[in-house]
Amino acid sequence: MIDELIKLSAQNDKLDQKRAEQRYFEMEWLIEELLSEVEEVKEELRPNNQAFLEDELGDILWGWLMLVQKLKSKGYVTSHEAILQRTLQKYTQRINALKGDENDAKRWAEVKAKQKTALEVECKHLNE
Repeated sequence: MIDELIKLSAQNDKLDQKRAEQRYFEMEWLIEELLSEVEEVKEELRPNNQAFLEDELGDILWGWLMLVQKLKSKGYVTSHEAILQRTLQKYTQRINALKGDENDAKRWAEVKAKQKTALEVECKHLNE
């Protein structure tokens, strides 16, 4: 399913380019739209409201997909898949370090610090 959504976001980006409406290419506008969808999720967060809540969560996903597509078009990121892979690696490392005890916050912070250092090294190599 995610692959189909990624393809739709690319198709939508092409349509945006054809229409040439400037706001669709402004990252700040896209981020504000995504934030407004988060607010709509908060409004729908209540019992017996599953359809509306799932619909709004889908809007967050769509907003994220479109933001990534626009960033990809500008060369800021490589792909949706690269972000998903990076996210899987990041949280696999963090979650696998946990034991379900009082030291988990410390373990999380330690893994997070190591990951930040690795990102800094990666960015440094890319900029050389």
